[in-house]
Amino acid sequence: MSREREEIEYLYGLRRFGMRLDLSIMREFIKLAGNPHEGMNFVHVAGTNGKGTVASFVYHILGQRYRVGLYTSPHISRFTERIVVDGEEIDEDYVVDFVRRYRGVIDSLASEMRHPTFFEVTTTMALKYFREMNVDFAVLEVGLGGRLDATNIVTPRVSSITTVDYDHMHILGKSIEKIAREKAGIIKRGVPVVVGERKKKARRVIEKVASTRGAPYHNVNDECSYDDFDMTIDGMRFTLSTPVREYRIRTRMLGMHQVLNAMVAVRIAELLQENFRITTRDIERGIENTLWRGRFEIKSRDPLLIFDGAHNPAGARVLADTLRRLNLRNTTLLFSMLADKDVDSFLKKFRGVVKKVIVSEIDYRRKMPVEELEERARRHFDEVIAIRDPCEALRKAMEEDVVLATGSIYFLGDLEKCLGSSR
Repeated sequence: MSREREEIEYLYGLRRFGMRLDLSIMREFIKLAGNPHEGMNFVHVAGTNGKGTVASFVYHILGQRYRVGLYTSPHISRFTERIVVDGEEIDEDYVVDFVRRYRGVIDSLASEMRHPTFFEVTTTMALKYFREMNVDFAVLEVGLGGRLDATNIVTPRVSSITTVDYDHMHILGKSIEKIAREKAGIIKRGVPVVVGERKKKARRVIEKVASTRGAPYHNVNDECSYDDFDMTIDGMRFTLSTPVREYRIRTRMLGMHQVLNAMVAVRIAELLQENFRITTRDIERGIENTLWRGRFEIKSRDPLLIFDGAHNPAGARVLADTLRRLNLRNTTLLFSMLADKDVDSFLKKFRGVVKKVIVSEIDYRRKMPVEELEERARRHFDEVIAIRDPCEALRKAMEEDVVLATGSIYFLGDLEKCLGSSR
């Protein structure tokens, strides 16, 4: 095992300390790292679904003329995917050096307060890296929730909440209002917030928090519209109208939900225009250039193999809708999920568009056993096959004409390894 690999394995080992929604350690750690986030320009994006895509859209828009960092999670194949500057992933040598420099700090915090988590250490690393790379902007995707997420130590130029739906309810709350309140926790005093959520209950909560904090509130469902929509397997195009101007949008990101994500990204860019040079061409080209891995990503044409990291019922709903709109109604679902997810509600969304389900097992400690996945799938579909090994499951699935691999980003990571070994 290489020295670099050992250092990254050390980071992965921090996952055993779980998720801690508590900013006290993050504040202490970032201070000991020199407060690299102070004085930087951020865009901060939260939401149940769509936040990674919106962050990527904004990153590519700003990247047309600025030096930009992007921080997202989780990764599909490599840890370094999480931290990117101008299209280049963080160098593994930097990861190694960071761990060596701050391992003593981590151990000290563990003995004096509590052990920093994987996400807290990774977030600090990202902010330190962005500072040392002299980025003009950094776009941060919230990890979980918002109010107590490690990324919430920054004060951004613009905040965003894409959507609010049921996910991580054991942590964020069992009602839409409670989940919305947690996500609205990223709203800072006087900082504009762009929202994509349609549900009245969630909107009321977010708007109230924004009002209390004097943050200008922009909901794209009220402010934007689209026309001349067309979608094929190769991409979408539509005309987008905002309070500022009209745009001709082309994107390789598929699905009606991506129209909403594009609206959110464009309004973020327009608000940034008040202080930074961003042209209409920057916005249109940035969206056109965005290709976000694991979001209706076509991995093969013959057979048609699609990867999508949908992992909750809301994600499944828009994914099934995209299959219908593309007339892909006899799809084989290649599927696996983590143990804490709502499998039944997820699978129900695919009734009528999926003819066969192949369940497999994720190589991750929080996996749901293949036997349980098979039992759940048989509640909703007549034809179910259980194959524990992801590579064998993928080979079986690719005997069909159309395959959708989904259920977890971690599962897509396992399948990426299978594809890599077969090339």
